[in-house]
Amino acid sequence: MNVFIVYFSGTGNSEAIARGYERALVKAGHQVMSASIENLDKIPEHDFLIVGGPIYAGNMPDKLINWIRTKIPAHAIDKKAIVFSTSAGLLNANGVKSIGRKLMKKGYSLVDAAIFEMPRNFYIDQYDPTPEAIQKQQFERAAVDIVNSVRKMDLDTVVDMTQSVIMIDLLADVFRWMAKSLGKSFQITEQCIGCGKCEKNCPEHNINYIEKRFSNKCMMCTRCIHNCPVNAISYKEKHIDQYRVHYEI
Repeated sequence: MNVFIVYFSGTGNSEAIARGYERALVKAGHQVMSASIENLDKIPEHDFLIVGGPIYAGNMPDKLINWIRTKIPAHAIDKKAIVFSTSAGLLNANGVKSIGRKLMKKGYSLVDAAIFEMPRNFYIDQYDPTPEAIQKQQFERAAVDIVNSVRKMDLDTVVDMTQSVIMIDLLADVFRWMAKSLGKSFQITEQCIGCGKCEKNCPEHNINYIEKRFSNKCMMCTRCIHNCPVNAISYKEKHIDQYRVHYEI
């Protein structure tokens, strides 16, 4: 089967899950392609689709939701899909419902809506980082859950995605505007070595590292903080312990 995996990942957790799906699918004998929405303007031909991303304030990022709305063609015939999300907690991880509903409207049958509890990478203003021992457990559990998810591809059972997601999508829209305001608290400090990595990797092109300036398009993915090679980006004048994906699925 020709499987295409498309995802958005802020600091690496969702990309790690996408790579985990890719390895499990190749091992099962499928042909697999994968790409981030940041590098993809048109979805290629496929027999089976997997879509995933992180949870921001209860839903997937507005950036991913709009990509699904505009870039995936309607009228999929006899095609199935899996949706996955990554989140530091499972209670309000509603993004799979939002994305699943949109894929269903485009003609896909959803065979799985997988929610992966992953290490916390959003602790810039509150919360605590996930302890290393728990991070390891989470990645090990994710590897098992991915294999179980892949096994559902051949089943006739489909996930019910008929409920309305209007209020869920409202969360993403509200957070999009909140993020613009919250993003004003980022600063490039004197530790900056001028590598330009933050500007190059920002998904919203929100950073000018030469002028050490942030614009008003921030989506609060915190990629700039966690990917800076010298931890030169602060939030509310505080340096944040950086998160890195340490394990492979």
